[in-house]
Amino acid sequence: MEGLTKQQLILLALLVSFVTSIATGIVTVSLVNQAPPALTQTINRVVEKTIERVVTEPAKQTAAVVTKETVVVKADDVVVAAVEKNTRSIVRIKEVTGAGEKRTENFAGLGLILSKDGTIVADIGVIYRKDDSAGNSIPESYLGVFADGTALPLDITFADKDVGVLFFKPLATTSAAALYLPPLFSTTNLKLGQTVFVIGGAETNAVSTGIIANIGEHAIIRTDIRSDDIVSGSVLFNLSGEAIGINAGVLPKSGHNFFPLGQVQALLAKMASSSPVAY
Repeated sequence: MEGLTKQQLILLALLVSFVTSIATGIVTVSLVNQAPPALTQTINRVVEKTIERVVTEPAKQTAAVVTKETVVVKADDVVVAAVEKNTRSIVRIKEVTGAGEKRTENFAGLGLILSKDGTIVADIGVIYRKDDSAGNSIPESYLGVFADGTALPLDITFADKDVGVLFFKPLATTSAAALYLPPLFSTTNLKLGQTVFVIGGAETNAVSTGIIANIGEHAIIRTDIRSDDIVSGSVLFNLSGEAIGINAGVLPKSGHNFFPLGQVQALLAKMASSSPVAY
């Protein structure tokens, strides 16, 4: 040993360590083979459980990952979608006078379908009476033109002069029920500055956008919308496509004022228990 160099001593230490490791392994294997079965099962279970936990843990972490995606929605797209959803709820009301070759049909205003039974609300101004040169009342009837072009005669079911609105129902069979598509009605409180849009137009649909500028007496909704396309019966919507008002009722006859549809719906119960009033 004293005659060995440093390098030889290191090599000798490695050899002794290697031989010791081999001997230890042989002894361990012999002892395990001679061990009782219960001890072997316990060792196997520990190994199995450890492996199972290591394998499934990453899977749990992966499942817990939540991916978030930001979607940019343009205001124009919202309005377009809301308009497309509600145009079928609008009815153009025409005033019919005369018969045969003397029959004429003139635009009187817009109406809004309120329910699936065909009830339509409109401004009471569409049914004003006309007299001839002799002072005799000219007979009039009314026609409702639906979004697909279907025209049905309308019957006045109720008119409230104090409120300034009236209700029609089409004179048609149940086969026309597919035409009666009421919009969704807003159940949330309106807010100043809220963006809204109007569907109007005498001959074809016309859309105008703006904001709620004021909520006045009797909950009249005033907007900043100024448009020649806002005709009697034009309907006001929020950006969710819910109907909130109609250009009708006893309010200043201005294109930017709208009667709340919440009050119109309240009149339906009154309509069910009353007779049409004179107009």
